[in-house]
Amino acid sequence: MGRARMEATEKYACQLISLCQVLLKAMSSSLGLEEDYLHNAFGGSDGISATMRVNYYPRCPQPELTLGLSSHSDPGGITLLLTDDNVEGTQVRKGDAWVTVQPVPGSFLVNVGDQIQVIAVAYLPFSVNLMYMYHCILDYLV
Repeated sequence: MGRARMEATEKYACQLISLCQVLLKAMSSSLGLEEDYLHNAFGGSDGISATMRVNYYPRCPQPELTLGLSSHSDPGGITLLLTDDNVEGTQVRKGDAWVTVQPVPGSFLVNVGDQIQVIAVAYLPFSVNLMYMYHCILDYLV
């Protein structure tokens, strides 16, 4: 990878981290917590841990014959997915059904991971339906 590409990738990664920080503040506020609560729970500015992975999957000529990932939850805090605008692939569980997430051009798919759920359930004075926080990606467009 050339130097210019590495620098562009690093700047992009920094912007993704900034977006995650904004999302953590918004989630904290919407849960009735101090704005920096989730940010601080993940170590604050000194404890930022991020991984960026770039995958390319060519279009499959027979998608009905492919197998994707097995059912899972994301173990981290927030996962940002920049999807192909023309390719469906991500599914989420809503109730008893699997729902395909329709790509929205120019947007990220935001997965709220297990660590957010654990922090919310452990530290909030209530726990009504917090196990289903991940449904917010179907209900709100940020």
